[in-house]
Amino acid sequence: MKLKMVAAWQYAKKNFVFPRNIIFFGLALLLIFGFSTIVNFTPLAQPATAQVAPLSTTIPRYVVTAEFGRDRPGSDYTSFVTSASASDCQQFCINDNSCSAYTYVRPGVQGPNAICYLKSVAPASNPNDCCVSGVKL
Repeated sequence: MKLKMVAAWQYAKKNFVFPRNIIFFGLALLLIFGFSTIVNFTPLAQPATAQVAPLSTTIPRYVVTAEFGRDRPGSDYTSFVTSASASDCQQFCINDNSCSAYTYVRPGVQGPNAICYLKSVAPASNPNDCCVSGVKL
């Protein structure tokens, strides 16, 4: 008995029925959904990069509260005239390492300009509509 070597393609052609419609339907789906959805060319991991500079200083080092309608009298180590915004006074407290709390007094209460008081210790808070105060946490 002789053994015949049959190529895989010839064997499949003889023994399996594979309609051409299925091939065309598959190609049509490939075109509709796009080749990129089937094959993902993006790498699984990005290469590590060395950090050249230190971390940005725009990230706040502290959290400072804002208490509207509250005054914290006493423990002032400096005061200065500022713009008509309590957030400027809050930012000065964030940037000053000696500041533990602040009080912003609105313009017209103690003169024509707004005044910012930076405090070395956070004193007790009292209700007062003239001010916005805050504590560095």
